[in-house]
Amino acid sequence: MLYDARKKLVKTLILRRMISGARLFNYCEPASKLARPECAEKVKGEIHDPVLSFDVDNGFKIIKILPNYVEDVRALNDVIFREWLNAEYHRDQ
Repeated sequence: MLYDARKKLVKTLILRRMISGARLFNYCEPASKLARPECAEKVKGEIHDPVLSFDVDNGFKIIKILPNYVEDVRALNDVIFREWLNAEYHRDQ
């Protein structure tokens, strides 16, 4: 699995974290009812988003929303800035 390979690389290189962006694939559906931050938080259990739910299940944490980052109708042009922390990282390494 690609996620496992990336996590292994972060550990092998003794990096503190992995950061990346992810689109809110289905944000266009709850957009009329939820603001972006609320939607991102609810993905942690109440709302299923095929991309972000998978990320959360793989230990990624949502840092913030980057508005108008990409042209994407389904995500209303926004992406989530996210991180995965390497639990094996120690500052003294």
